[in-house]
Amino acid sequence: MQFEFSVRQGYQLLRKQQKIKLKELASIIGVSIPMLSMYENEVVNLHKEKEKQYRDYIISGVGNEESDSL
Repeated sequence: MQFEFSVRQGYQLLRKQQKIKLKELASIIGVSIPMLSMYENEVVNLHKEKEKQYRDYIISGVGNEESDSL
């Protein structure tokens, strides 16, 4: 069985793999959590600059750095 993923689905999988939460990402790029969810599910589009910030943040893997502040 072969799966075909859209670009957005690929970024969504990568985001989840790196444990980057929508809340974290939304606050970084300045959009709401529901807006990001709808973007990932291909319901709405983001402005080009917001989309670039979204992709750059996920590619950089910033959310992968977990803090040990216990």
